[in-house]
Amino acid sequence: MPEGLIIVESPAKARTLKRFLGDRFDVLASMGHVRDLPEKELGVDVEKGFKPHYEVVDDRQKTITELRAAIKKDPGQVILASDPDREGEAIAWHLAEVLHLRSPKRIEFHEITSDAVRRALETPREIDMRLVNAQQARRVVDRLVGFGLSPFLWSKVQKGIGAGRVSSVALRLVVDREEEIRKFVPVESWTIDAELSKEAAAEHFLARLNRAAGAPAAGEDAKLEVRTQAEADELLRKLEGATYKVLGVEKKRRTKSSYLPYITSTMQQDASSRLRFRPRNTMRVAQQLYEGIELGAEGATGLITYMRTDSTRISDEAEGRVKAWIADKHGSKYIGGPRVAKSAPGTQDAHEAVRPTDVNRTPDSIREHLTPEQFKLYDLIWRRFVASRMAPAVYDQTQVEIEGAAYIFRATGSVLAFDGFYAVWPREEENGAQDLPALADGEALDFHGIKPEQHFSQPPPRYSEATLIKELEQRGIGRPSTYAPIVETITKDHGYVEIKERRLHPTEIGEAVNSIMVDRFKVISDDEYTATLEKRLDQVESGHEDWVPVVSGFYGPLQKMLTEAQEAMPADTDEVCPECHEGHLVRKASRFGPFMGCSRYPKCKFRRALTINGETAQPKLLEEPCPVCGRPLQLRTGRYGEFVGCSGYPECKYIKKDASQSAAKPTGQKCPQCGEGELVERTGRYGPFVACSRYPECKYRANVGKDGKAKEGPKLLDEPCPICGKPLVERRGRYGLFKSCSDYPSCPGPKGVKKVEA
Repeated sequence: MPEGLIIVESPAKARTLKRFLGDRFDVLASMGHVRDLPEKELGVDVEKGFKPHYEVVDDRQKTITELRAAIKKDPGQVILASDPDREGEAIAWHLAEVLHLRSPKRIEFHEITSDAVRRALETPREIDMRLVNAQQARRVVDRLVGFGLSPFLWSKVQKGIGAGRVSSVALRLVVDREEEIRKFVPVESWTIDAELSKEAAAEHFLARLNRAAGAPAAGEDAKLEVRTQAEADELLRKLEGATYKVLGVEKKRRTKSSYLPYITSTMQQDASSRLRFRPRNTMRVAQQLYEGIELGAEGATGLITYMRTDSTRISDEAEGRVKAWIADKHGSKYIGGPRVAKSAPGTQDAHEAVRPTDVNRTPDSIREHLTPEQFKLYDLIWRRFVASRMAPAVYDQTQVEIEGAAYIFRATGSVLAFDGFYAVWPREEENGAQDLPALADGEALDFHGIKPEQHFSQPPPRYSEATLIKELEQRGIGRPSTYAPIVETITKDHGYVEIKERRLHPTEIGEAVNSIMVDRFKVISDDEYTATLEKRLDQVESGHEDWVPVVSGFYGPLQKMLTEAQEAMPADTDEVCPECHEGHLVRKASRFGPFMGCSRYPKCKFRRALTINGETAQPKLLEEPCPVCGRPLQLRTGRYGEFVGCSGYPECKYIKKDASQSAAKPTGQKCPQCGEGELVERTGRYGPFVACSRYPECKYRANVGKDGKAKEGPKLLDEPCPICGKPLVERRGRYGLFKSCSDYPSCPGPKGVKKVEA
């Protein structure tokens, strides 16, 4: 009989543990969280100390039933083995509550190996309510923010959007960077390089103009600044006919130390820049490597340690193994010294760095068992860990000063003398590095030309997902488990930021929301305040603070800001409705954005579109008269985009049907349904689509994908329908391809010839 039941989060983790434990324990998966706050209600009783009301997650009822049946069948010890962090501790607590466990044991391990699991089973503990309360506090605060701000933003900007405590800070960073770029004024500068060589030598090198002769070699005023083309031209005139000779050669040796092993944020950053992985994708693949991969005869094996960490330390055992591997494969001279890292703000240091569980399990040795994504990430983690314990790389650097006319030029070269950690880690290109010939003081050089080049200072780059995570980490905002969800929230969930060429661009609605957050809810969008709250949550975890006062201290200012914002941005206006002249205009919002509507709606359906910032969209008068009343036509913005209508609206409601903004664009293709009309491209409320030019006689339409091409529809066949004579089409149904009439459903089509042979 098994000694008891172990409950983990995922089936993959359950399989890996089962391989270690055999029949000693039953191992089942909870499939993640089993309880949460209700989806459509606040779920927090503010009057009773912010007591949360949890309910079973919709698709977890079956899982709970199975777990209860397993406990009833074998009433032995129940051991909860969820992940070793706040979220994992909360999952364990919710399981204990839902399953009515009297004395459950909690175990944690930071790598899923036989030794780690054995040690965890030897030292079980109680559920740590400090970690649970820290997670509860975060969940309750985020729920209060979401349910407080979202309705306000719905009424002012657009329905269906939302705001979060940490995501608001991330959005502000992206918008602030965009503002910096808009306000940036480029500054002109010039560089002047001389192309030189040893006398009669074929190999050339470049030396850059550095300073005037007699100027100090170092200091703020040493370097000669060339700001304009006129200055550059004047220097070129002075350098005409100049001869060049070596003034001095300085050689020195420098070292470059290896990088520390990965923490969550640096792993996400490197996976983004080197592998083109999005942060959420990186964490998904890392979770797979942590929980276990089937390695043939070896079975399910955890390949890396826990991937949600902010610590770069590693265990003494792992240190000894990696140094032994380095000595065996590369020699003892490649073993590096001890590494000590400076901790970032808010570092908890609860887990080891992200590293392979066994350094001898090289990426190539298990490649056949991994997907391409898994191999790439494991290879990155393995190399980073091994490199972190290797000796520094050594460079021989040469700096040569060269005199030409009354100016000093400088050439720099660098040669790798000892590769050190670069033996396993890809070597970066050295900026400005070049091979220099052996040069001596006073040596004359051959001149091969002068190369002036104009430069303009560049604005700060837009954030990528990786650099945004780095910025959040440096400001102490968020924690390892939240970085990827933060980015996903502002990009995919809310649509406040879009990704173009791997850079983050704020959308119009994102800038509007940020403007409201900064103007009316500055505390929430302030990074220092958010970082302070993160520290208080850490205090709850350490047991130095109770979670209820933390939530209470946040809730009071939030309610005050909401009240002040409502008063400062009232919905009602004093403007009389221009259509019915009885009601007054009220600011409203729909899923298409903000607008002004009549207070007598639905009796009066007047509406005026607003920009996403709440301003009245200004129409543009056109030099074309309205064919109905003679007044000028104007270009206006409505719920479906731009259109041309009469400037006399609402007295004259003429809309130009064939306006270029809504005109149908011919595609040159026959309609596959009727075979008579031509497909034309139109724009509707959900974006572009193609339709038959014979509409409404033929109602064929097909959506247009992101690539601008119509998505596959019925294929027109050169075969008439035996009932109505119109062409047959080939369609795809649940059982494969079949034939039917192009006039379906008006014509039911032929019987007995529907299936198309493959």
